[in-house]
Amino acid sequence: MAEQNLPVPLDHAGARRVYLGGRNIRQLHGCPAPEDDYFPEEWIASVTEAAGADAAPGAGLSRLRDNASRTLRDLIASDPVSFLGEPFVQQHGESPGVLLKLLDAAERLNVQVHPSREEATQFWGLPFGKTECWYFLEGRQINGQPPCIYLGLRPEVQTEDLRQAFEQGDSQQVLACMHRFPVKAGETVLVGSGIPHAIGAGCFLMEIQEPSDITLRLERFTSSGVQIPDEICHMGAGYDAMFSMIHYPGLSREETWRKCFIPPVPLAEESGGRVTKLLDYSRCPYFSMDLIKVWKVLRFPEDDIFSGLFVLHGKGELLAGGQRFPLRAGDQFFIPAGCPAISLYAEEAIRLIRFFGPQVNR
Repeated sequence: MAEQNLPVPLDHAGARRVYLGGRNIRQLHGCPAPEDDYFPEEWIASVTEAAGADAAPGAGLSRLRDNASRTLRDLIASDPVSFLGEPFVQQHGESPGVLLKLLDAAERLNVQVHPSREEATQFWGLPFGKTECWYFLEGRQINGQPPCIYLGLRPEVQTEDLRQAFEQGDSQQVLACMHRFPVKAGETVLVGSGIPHAIGAGCFLMEIQEPSDITLRLERFTSSGVQIPDEICHMGAGYDAMFSMIHYPGLSREETWRKCFIPPVPLAEESGGRVTKLLDYSRCPYFSMDLIKVWKVLRFPEDDIFSGLFVLHGKGELLAGGQRFPLRAGDQFFIPAGCPAISLYAEEAIRLIRFFGPQVNR
């Protein structure tokens, strides 16, 4: 069995951001005294480098747990067909085309919008837009307020209204243009390109997305009052271009809920565990995501495309190709195409996220 067919354990990648958070991420990793700081995200199985003035060179790139000098991006580039699978490379090229993040916000993120693939190519010469999907893990109250999100424009709001609020530096008016939804653990929300949105304070979630860090900010100030430079707001495209990327017609609250909140779909349940589909390709062709629960043993057959694994909770072992890998909360793996059948053994009940890149037509 070639070495590249076995699961690849990865280290914990992150990047400095402009908002505060991350306490829950450090708690998940077992930190005895976790605190919030300006590293509120962990990037998982990432071949994407973080953008922004605060990001150090190479920030956001996953590195091999047993060889920190080598990135996952370099590993895949050494033999894309072996790592991604021949059908995938033929249809999508030599990039995995997906990024998973663990995100913990102690303050509200800026209202933002992301480009489509066509717009990313037009304005930045990049192949990926930034459609994204959130799976909420849990929440905490910040200043007595429960977690929420802001999503989509209210039906009476036009893009010009949003731009006027932006130009006046009126964050409260920007928020008033949008729907506000409380969120709780277990909910999944799909956010397509062109939809204005913001994650509220107290949200702890997994975010799966296209592998891009293009974030266009629709507020001039962070929620803590720090002014955002023009270049960071529009990322060099200019304000006319930024506001042209809002393609979301004003829908009612109920219509927005039906469009964006995705119900989970049970896939399989055995005596040893359960698989639930959180997002499938019928909703989004760019990525797919499952929730896996194991209380005894759960097995997965060999596949000819890649995936990623992130352990949310529990303790156990992963067995593949005669190799054993310990599983603990916070562990992450890149699973190459052609990896032999995987068995997950639970010493304590395990909860994992398994995710996939763009859909492959077979």
